[in-house]
Amino acid sequence: MPKTSAQRRTQFSSCDACRHSRVACDASNYGHQPGKVRWRGSCSRCSLRKRPCTFEWINNVKKKPSNPRQDSRSHLPTTEADSFVSYESPDQTTVVGGSEPFSRMAQSCSPAVTQYPRVPLSELYIFVPEPKSTEPLSSQVESADVLLTRWSDQIFHHGFETIFGLSVGRNGCPLVNDPTSDVCIPATQLFGKLDAYMDEELDRQSPGYASDAPGRRQQRHYQIDQSLRCAIQSFAARWLPLVSQRNHLATSQVEEIIRDSWRATRKDMLKVINRASYRSILTLYLFAQTPTPVGISEDEELDGISGSVCIQTALLQVQRLRERQRSCQFNGSEVSAWAGALASSAHSTNLTQAYLDFESRAYWAAVMWDTSSSLTLNFRTSLTSGLKGACSEPAWRLARSFLVGSFHPRTEHWRTKGFEVSDEVACQIISAAAICKLYVWKNIASLKEALREGVDEDSVLFAWKALLDAIDIFKTSIRPLLNNCERRLHFLDQLGRLSWYEVNFQYYLGILVLVDAIEAADRSDLLPGVTAARQDAEHESFNVLKFGIESTYTIYGPGEDSNTASKFDGTTDFPGRPITTSFVAIDPYPHYVVDSVLLMNKVISRKYRQGKIKHGAYSYLSSTLLNALGQLPQSSKSVQAARENLQRSLHEVDAISVTDAAVRELHRD
Repeated sequence: MPKTSAQRRTQFSSCDACRHSRVACDASNYGHQPGKVRWRGSCSRCSLRKRPCTFEWINNVKKKPSNPRQDSRSHLPTTEADSFVSYESPDQTTVVGGSEPFSRMAQSCSPAVTQYPRVPLSELYIFVPEPKSTEPLSSQVESADVLLTRWSDQIFHHGFETIFGLSVGRNGCPLVNDPTSDVCIPATQLFGKLDAYMDEELDRQSPGYASDAPGRRQQRHYQIDQSLRCAIQSFAARWLPLVSQRNHLATSQVEEIIRDSWRATRKDMLKVINRASYRSILTLYLFAQTPTPVGISEDEELDGISGSVCIQTALLQVQRLRERQRSCQFNGSEVSAWAGALASSAHSTNLTQAYLDFESRAYWAAVMWDTSSSLTLNFRTSLTSGLKGACSEPAWRLARSFLVGSFHPRTEHWRTKGFEVSDEVACQIISAAAICKLYVWKNIASLKEALREGVDEDSVLFAWKALLDAIDIFKTSIRPLLNNCERRLHFLDQLGRLSWYEVNFQYYLGILVLVDAIEAADRSDLLPGVTAARQDAEHESFNVLKFGIESTYTIYGPGEDSNTASKFDGTTDFPGRPITTSFVAIDPYPHYVVDSVLLMNKVISRKYRQGKIKHGAYSYLSSTLLNALGQLPQSSKSVQAARENLQRSLHEVDAISVTDAAVRELHRD
């Protein structure tokens, strides 16, 4: 065979340290290529241990090429070599590989003349399982840092990214009507592509921008990428105890990993705030959703940026990046070269439809985050107005138009004549249900704001009528279809069942929050209007929670091969050494479970005190709630606090029961 083919088949993928420890090395995922002797990056193990990542053993068996960069690229096939982009800084260089479909997209989007190989930045953020090691996986001894890097991407991809991807994909975003788009668009792909489009537009409108400061630009992209990866690992670290036992890691060791990753990510947030980009928006959101780990003192928790500040900053960056198309924005006397380049192209931009679609999907994601924060944290919404936002804002008008004017007529025969629930049909129904759920959440948040801010009665009644209309849409258009899906749940794949659980659980959470807000505002006159919805929420919340406790979800180990593809998003599952756990345990939004459990505990405690349920029923329901909290990641402070709160409530009720029993006994005597 030719010499080049022989060189390509020779595998030099492990660094000195990983080769010595006989563990899988992921340096190739961070840009190392055979023959690239001047590579200055690091595999995840060496990076975590803060030691040089070297390949000296290769030099002993292979001659150093005269031009390492050119030689390393010459060993790749043409399509593969073209799908690499290098982000270099004075301290470090990393090269991240992409896939052939994105290489073709890069060729169509790139300008005719570039200073370095160009591909969409989204390739950097599509996390795929690591290549299989040359050694059997069962013979590898995975240390704590390998556990973090190898499993965090798997958990993140099969958990948060998949559920998120459905909500902004073909069926989940009411702002875009594109039947040819993907059903599932992962967050890292969506936000990465938007940054790539922005760079392409800057190159087209300001040709001198890329050539004037290529080093600064590459360094900035590298830093954004590293911050995002750090946030992903911190976000997913709470689920590492699910796989720690098979790796013979002590609980204290895993807890230390979780704390260290949280500290590293929070320390980086101050820099992320100042790097406005779509990937920075995702980074800020992920950290805002990362709970404070157990073992972090109150002083340490206060000595840094909070998650609530991060989510508000992420929403502000969304507004900034959208506004940059329409006007020139200056910040006092400080105008960076990047901002100046954006401003110079603001009025001459000719954005493609693909970019506008992706931007609309990202905006819908931000609207989801904004609405959930307003509902659960009592924030004012940042992207859409409060009291009349669900009736006047374009995003919500489009959402209602989709539900009433498009989805309802299109699915009328499903409600009247019945239908066969396939995975594809279930995906359409559940995605529409997620849109309607968010529309209901927005109206609840508007009513909460009206009650909280003490506005005039007409404004309260306006928000109240809009909410009742939203609940009626869910009851009429969505509820019958979800019930049909429920009867056939066991015939759906695990992603369909998990999605059904998520949308139902969150809808009923919204109704529980609504009732709690009305009672807190002492507006009992409004409660009769939601009596039916309240009863459904109080009963069905337990049914859905129990379904989540008893149902299982499997995430396969990294580095394994399979030809099985997901029917929802086309991703590949990887068998061998899988995580199999409950929906509640792997729920990508565990804070919703905490909120729902606490509200459900208030419901059953009140019913028990009113004599509507007996002590046996109360004990059964309480044990279900405790079981749910016990399955959530226990490294979270909020989970621990909720468990303590619930146990304290149970002890109080038990004490009352003992006292009442003693009183009854005295009267009997």
